[in-house]
Amino acid sequence: MSYKPEQLLNAIVNCSPDGYVASDEFGKITFVNEIIEKITGWTHKELLGQEVAKFYSLPESLISSLSSGEPVSVPQAAILFRRDGKKITLRARQIEIRETNKNKNDQKFCGYLTIFHTEYPTGSSADRAQVEFVSTVSHELRTPLTSIKGFAETLLRSWSILAEENKNKYITIIKEQADRLIRLVEDLLAVSRLESHNFQLTVRALDLKKYVNKVCESLSAKSKNHKIIQKIENDIPNVWADADRLEQILTNLIDNAIKYSPNGSSVTIVGSSLLNDQGLKDKLKIQITDQGIGISQTDQEKIFSKFGRLDNPLTRQTQGTGLGLFITKSLVLALKGDISVSSKPGETTFTVILPAVISSQAIPLGAGSDLKVSELENKQI
Repeated sequence: MSYKPEQLLNAIVNCSPDGYVASDEFGKITFVNEIIEKITGWTHKELLGQEVAKFYSLPESLISSLSSGEPVSVPQAAILFRRDGKKITLRARQIEIRETNKNKNDQKFCGYLTIFHTEYPTGSSADRAQVEFVSTVSHELRTPLTSIKGFAETLLRSWSILAEENKNKYITIIKEQADRLIRLVEDLLAVSRLESHNFQLTVRALDLKKYVNKVCESLSAKSKNHKIIQKIENDIPNVWADADRLEQILTNLIDNAIKYSPNGSSVTIVGSSLLNDQGLKDKLKIQITDQGIGISQTDQEKIFSKFGRLDNPLTRQTQGTGLGLFITKSLVLALKGDISVSSKPGETTFTVILPAVISSQAIPLGAGSDLKVSELENKQI
């Protein structure tokens, strides 16, 4: 009994432990095997005809090698997007599908076959997190660049016939996307400096209320649909901190509270002092509470990690790389402080503890000799 080549190939692919996805020259899915259905939760019918970018993300090294005509032989780490919103990191290879013309020597390009190797894990959870981070950053870079390129080309091509209103609109979009790129690059540079310890902190006495007001004012455009409540203790001591880093910490936390809270809700900022065993106000507690969907206990354990980003519908529709809280925690620790999070459905509170300035008049004789203002003022760490 003879078999058609197509039947034999289909049987081999479906018996393979690896996942196979075929796509046409337009990037539309034309075939998936049963393994892909099992590991992603998507059915064959749901996947057919869809754009591949909706279901998996390949590393730039793999994409660029195919563009240059030099395919990578070693599988590269790639991300598969499951139906339930979770991500799977697998090694992947991609080869071109070409149709040979019987009457000619040339071959017509028909698409790609992407092979996901389920038997070769990407390594440790840290490795997988880093791969997902690189994939996220690549996406975050590509999205604004694509927008900038598209609108710039439109302006160059059609400037003379475009209405002034459209010109201004397109230029505004280009500026917004450029600002988005700048923020991403600044975050990446901040992470690099933190990890290499290539930064200095100039610690001095700062008025907490002044910096809270400054940050709230800078975020006023974003918070126009929210109610910002400030509850700063009367006669609260000054905080020992670097001015720029304190502003960055407050900006990251308040901005997050606004982004992940529904319109019409409140964001509450509380500043209070903490007493030590000698009755001195030696620490300040800053609490920022939002009315978002909350953070599960499992996610609370990873929220400050460098590559950690919560996987829920709200975060998926909000721009970000998962670097903000890692940077915030690193800065708080560098200022000899601490940061924590508590959450329940409908409420999340981030708490920051930082050293307070103790007045020399308030220090009992023989106590707190290492907290003299003269020793700490403008100290560089």
